[in-house]
Amino acid sequence: MRLINFLLNTLFHMLPVPLLDHLLNLSLPNTSGAFRRFSRIDPLLFEYVSRKKILFMFRRACRLIPAYREFLAANDIDPRKIRTIEDFNNNVPNTTKENYIKQYPLHERCIHGRYPENGYLEESAGTSGMSTFWIRSQEEEQNNMMLMKATMKHLYGCGCENNLVVINCMALGGWSGGLRFAGRVGSLGIVKNTGPDPLKIIRCLKEMGTGFNYLLGAYPPFIVELIEFGKKQQDFRWKDYPIHLFPGGEGFTENWRDYVSSNLRDGARIFSVYGAIDLDVGISVETPFTVAIRKLIRDDLKVRTEILSSERNPCFIGQVSNQQFYVREIVSRNRIKELEITVMNLKSVSPNLKYIIGDEGGVLRFEDLCKKLEEYGYPLDKLVSGFNIPAVVPFPVLYLYGRTDGTVTINGALISPSEIHEAILSDQELISSFNTFRMFVESDSDNFIKLFITLEARKDVTITDSLSAKANDSIIGGLVESNECFRNSYRKNPDLFKPVIKIIPFGTGILSGNNSSVKQVYISKI
Repeated sequence: MRLINFLLNTLFHMLPVPLLDHLLNLSLPNTSGAFRRFSRIDPLLFEYVSRKKILFMFRRACRLIPAYREFLAANDIDPRKIRTIEDFNNNVPNTTKENYIKQYPLHERCIHGRYPENGYLEESAGTSGMSTFWIRSQEEEQNNMMLMKATMKHLYGCGCENNLVVINCMALGGWSGGLRFAGRVGSLGIVKNTGPDPLKIIRCLKEMGTGFNYLLGAYPPFIVELIEFGKKQQDFRWKDYPIHLFPGGEGFTENWRDYVSSNLRDGARIFSVYGAIDLDVGISVETPFTVAIRKLIRDDLKVRTEILSSERNPCFIGQVSNQQFYVREIVSRNRIKELEITVMNLKSVSPNLKYIIGDEGGVLRFEDLCKKLEEYGYPLDKLVSGFNIPAVVPFPVLYLYGRTDGTVTINGALISPSEIHEAILSDQELISSFNTFRMFVESDSDNFIKLFITLEARKDVTITDSLSAKANDSIIGGLVESNECFRNSYRKNPDLFKPVIKIIPFGTGILSGNNSSVKQVYISKI
C-alpha cells in the first residue's frame, strides 16, 4: 500500500489539474471498485489534490470571469500574489449573495461573460426578499449526474442496480430541489415524479408491486406524514415493499431515523444529503461511517463535546469529497463557526469561490477525527465492525447546526426570523406583549417534525388565552401570506404543519440564561 501511495503521490504532482480530474472521475462508473480504492488512499494525497485544484479554479476564474475580476479589484486583491493555498485561504475575500451575487449581473458571473448555449436556469425561493437566478451548463449537470449515480450506488448498493423504481416525492414546479433530484436519478432506474402526494405514492407502489426495489426521495416531515398515511390504508403494508429513503432539504434527529426505519422492512437504508441551490444539491452526504458517528455522539456527551467542541447535537453529519468541494470552517464576526464552500467542478459555467451561504457548522479532517475517536475507545476498526460499515473513504466530515441567521427549514420551506418578527410587529398589542422569541425545528411526541416558536412575554405581562390566540393567528397568517412553500404545505395539511407556538413568562424556560442552542430575536417597542 505504501508503494501505491508513493506512485500516486508522484503522479498527482506531475499531472495537470484537468487531466488529474479526468482520471479520478474515470473510475466512478465502476462504483464498488472506485470506493474500495479510495478507501485505501492516504488522506493527505486527497488533501494535496484538493489544494492543487482550488488554486487552478481560482486562476481560471480570474482569467475568464469578468465579475470575479472586478470583485477582486474592488477588494484590492492582485491575483498574481496568490501563489499558495495559504495565500488563497488568508487573503482572498469571501463571496456572499450580498457582496457578489447581487452586485453583478448573472451573465458577467459566467465564463467569458456569456451564458452557455445549453443549460438550466434555476430560481431560488426568494425567502429573503427578491428571488435569485442561477445557471448551470448541460455539460456541468452531466458531470454532476455521474457523481450522483456513483454516490447513490455506493450508499444503497444493489438497491440501485436491480429493478429500481425511484419515487420523487419532493415539491415540483418552481422548486429546484425536486427538479434537480429527478434529473440526476434518471439513469438509476424507473423514475416517477409524484410530488408530496401520499395517495399518488401509495398508488404507484401498489401498481408496480413488491418485485421492485424502491428509493423514495422526500423532505423528512413529509416522510412521517406518508408513513402514517400508509398505515391507515387497509390493503397496504409498508414492510411488504423493499424501500430505501433519501431524505433531503433539511436535517432530522436520530430518533426520527429510528422511528422511520422501524416502520419499513429490515435493511432499509436512510441517507440524507446537504446542499444549496447557490452551489450544489450534493455538497455532503451521509455515509454508513457518519451515521455511526452520529449515533455514537447522540448517546455519549463526552465524545460529542470533544469532537465538536460543543454539547449541541448537529442536525446533519456527512462526508464531503474534497475532490469536488473545497470546504473550510471559518469564524464569523458574530463568533459563530460557519462554512465557506467552493464547488470544484471544472465544467462549472458560473462558479462561486469561497462562498458563504450562512450555514453554521464545521469540518473535521478525517485523520484528526479518527484520532479523537480512538482516544475515547472507538478506533476505526471497532466502528467498522460494530456498525457493519462496508468501506470508509477518508474524506473530511462536515457537520451542520443550521443557518447562522436563525433561518430554519421545514418541509422544504425556509422560514426566517424576520418573517416571525414582521408578524408580531403588525399588531400593537403583540409588540407591547412580547420581548423576544426563539424558533427551532424538532420532532414532537408523535415523531412528526414541526416548527416550534417560543415567545417570551415582557415583564408584568399576563399571559391569556386571547393573547395566545392572537399570536397564533398573526404568526400563521403572516407565514401563509409571505412564504409560498409554507403556504402550500399548510393548506394541504394544517394539522400537521401548524407551528407549535408557546408563550412563556419573562426570563424563564429556554429563554433564561445564555442558551445558545437556538436563535433569539428581540422585539423593539414602538
